[in-house]
Amino acid sequence: MRKLDFEKERYFECGGRHFEVTESLSFVRYRESQKIMLEFGFSSSFQDVYNNLMAAVDYFNKMKYYEMSIVLYKTLEGIKIITDKDDPSLRLCALFINEKDEDPTKFSEAMMKSKIDCWAEELEVGPFFYLAASLVLGWAPAYELHIRNTLNLEKEPQEE
Repeated sequence: MRKLDFEKERYFECGGRHFEVTESLSFVRYRESQKIMLEFGFSSSFQDVYNNLMAAVDYFNKMKYYEMSIVLYKTLEGIKIITDKDDPSLRLCALFINEKDEDPTKFSEAMMKSKIDCWAEELEVGPFFYLAASLVLGWAPAYELHIRNTLNLEKEPQEE
């Protein structure tokens, strides 16, 4: 697998196709980026799913069935999003990385999927994740804070 460095490489080839990393978006792609950025920023980790299920159990035990159903529904919807689509970081990158002769004023799920499938054949995923994180303003500091909080919770003694 080949590793790209998006700080140095604005053009790359993959699968016989030529790609360019851009810094701007059309209005159509900007609208789509807003949806994907929310998904990227708030997607659930396994720990989040576990915590949501524990909250649902707590609501059940307190006979708060409406609250329990909301938690379960949101958890199921989050899982559905993850299984139905490529990772949000890759989809976000596909908005900013154009194939040669691609019309950057158009958006197509099929074209996005085609690019991601091409990259998956030859390239490491890490640089795409870091590129996406750099595109979502405020994500990196929030992620760092989340990691610190998670590590602190793991260090604290658990109540029985």
